[in-house]
Amino acid sequence: MEKLNKDSSVPLYQQLVDDIKDQVIRGVLKPNDRIMPEMELSKKYSVSRITVRKAIELLVEDGLLIKRQGIGTFVAEKKLTRNMNVLMGFTQNCEAAGCKAGTKFLSADLIEASAADIRQLKLDEEDKVIRIRRLRYCDDALVVLEENHFPQKFAFLLGEDLNKSLHKLLLDHGIQLCRGIKNIDICYATKEEANLLEVKENSALLLIKDITYDQNDEVVYSCKNITIPNRYSCTIVINN
Repeated sequence: MEKLNKDSSVPLYQQLVDDIKDQVIRGVLKPNDRIMPEMELSKKYSVSRITVRKAIELLVEDGLLIKRQGIGTFVAEKKLTRNMNVLMGFTQNCEAAGCKAGTKFLSADLIEASAADIRQLKLDEEDKVIRIRRLRYCDDALVVLEENHFPQKFAFLLGEDLNKSLHKLLLDHGIQLCRGIKNIDICYATKEEANLLEVKENSALLLIKDITYDQNDEVVYSCKNITIPNRYSCTIVINN
C-alpha cells in the first residue's frame, strides 16, 4: 500500500502504522532493515511529515522499530515476550508466542555442589549436582545461555535427549512443576559468555535466576539464564 485512504475513518498515521507492521509480518521488511527517511515516506504515501513522524513514534514505542542516533530508524529484532506471572519453560514460552524453540546442547555433568546449590536446592555439604548447559533459540535467533542445576536424584536426565524441553522430560517422569521464585538482574558478559552468545565482552545482559518446585513443593532445580536483552522482554501483571 503506497497510498493511504484519506476518506477512511481510520487516521492516516494509524493506516501507515498498520502498513509498516504488515510489511514486517510478511517479511518485506526484515530485522535490521533501515526504514526510509521521513521525507521519503511522506512522498511515498502522500502524507505530511507530521503524520509520518507520529506513525514512526508509535512503532518505536511498540518496539517494532528502533532509532539509532545519527544513523536512522531500523526494524527491531523480534523479541520473545515472557509473562512472568505464568510458570513455563523456554519451549512453552516460544510456543505460546507462536514461535519455534531451538536448543544447542553444550554439556551435562556431575559437579560438586556450591554453597548456593546447598542453600537453594536444600542439599547436604557432600552432595553433588547435575549441571546442564544449553543455548536456546527462538525462531533461529539466539536468545539465552541457560545453566540448570538439579539434585543428584535427577541423574536420570543424563540419559535423556537434552535438546528437548526439560519441563516435558520431567513431566514424563511424573514430576509436575508448580511454583517458582524468579530474580531478575543485570550482568556483563564474560569472555566465555560473549563467545557463546555472539556479543561483545562486557556487554550488558539480562540475568534471570529461577528456583522451581514440584507438586509436593520440593525444589526440583535452580536455573541461571543469561539473556540477550534486545531479543527478550518480560511482562509482569501486578494486582492491588
